[in-house]
Amino acid sequence: MKIAISDVSVGERARKTVGDLAQLQASIEAIGLLHPIVIDEDRRLIAGQRRLEVCKALGWGTIAVHVVQLTDILRGECDENVVREDFKLSEKDAIAEALEERERLAAKERAGRPGQLRSEKFSEQKEKGESRAKVAKAVGISFPSLKKIHEVCQAAEAEPEKYQSLVDEMDKTGRVNGVHKKLKTAQQAEKLRAEPAKPPDGKYRVLVIDPPWSYGRSDDPTHRSANPYPAMSLESIHSLPIGEWAHEDSVLWLWTTNAFMDDSFTCLDAWGFQQKTILTWVKPRIGTGDWLRGQTEHCRLAIKGKPTLELTNQSTALVAPMGKHSEKPDEFYQMVEGLCPGSKLDIFARKSRDGWAAYGDEVE
Repeated sequence: MKIAISDVSVGERARKTVGDLAQLQASIEAIGLLHPIVIDEDRRLIAGQRRLEVCKALGWGTIAVHVVQLTDILRGECDENVVREDFKLSEKDAIAEALEERERLAAKERAGRPGQLRSEKFSEQKEKGESRAKVAKAVGISFPSLKKIHEVCQAAEAEPEKYQSLVDEMDKTGRVNGVHKKLKTAQQAEKLRAEPAKPPDGKYRVLVIDPPWSYGRSDDPTHRSANPYPAMSLESIHSLPIGEWAHEDSVLWLWTTNAFMDDSFTCLDAWGFQQKTILTWVKPRIGTGDWLRGQTEHCRLAIKGKPTLELTNQSTALVAPMGKHSEKPDEFYQMVEGLCPGSKLDIFARKSRDGWAAYGDEVE
């Protein structure tokens, strides 16, 4: 059923502005009015104000209408805009893929017409870019966002057991940026894990160092807090070739105690790393101490370049049991392995570990 547009009465509306009508107008011009506007028996508008305004702008004299018996016009306007289900982002990707193929075929057909220049690589790339831009506009998403959505969906299609959860998260939140970042981090981590334990250039992506700090105490092994290993001066620790062992994009975990917190900062500067945070190991019992009895050790997390870390919700507190003197807990190494993909070097290691290269006189 159609009526004259001039006969439609638009009263007080909850929506005060119709917004940008350009995309809707382009759609109606291309494929017509898909949904009639909704009016009551007195020809008062219930739903479809944006469609009505576009048809007026196009100079239409009549418009298709659906007549309902409804006294509460506000409820009708509300339900039409609220009680609806938008396409999920993965569904928009599927629509965009189908539309893009159509656009490409249409572009090829246009290029094959007499008088049209074609076959040059630049022309083909230009058409491809224009097709994608049109498709992004058609599904109501910016082209960069549509590209990210497509990459997430493609990854899930290829390896659903790894990446389907990212599609589910994207569809649930309606956002792609954070999910896309997770995808890229996971893919980079997978690539790094596939690298050999020791790359050909001898550079490591993950380094752990537990320097033998010198407390300046007696070397008498009967002293309660004496080190069971040779200590090094701060200058000697600074001169360690950490830069030669570290990849340009690497993570460093530097162990220190309360007494050497300041000195550990100078070590990071000497080795060219930037501090990010501090992990504190909380031990089950207290130890020695000149002021307060020690029950914690600290590990500085520092980076160089742009390393890959699979961060989720790790805490700055690590509660774990104690081993031999100065030996760090297995829980620490498990956390590092989960966070930091890539080749690994344990400097001043107390024992060998699978998947780790080790530097230290206690390692066989």
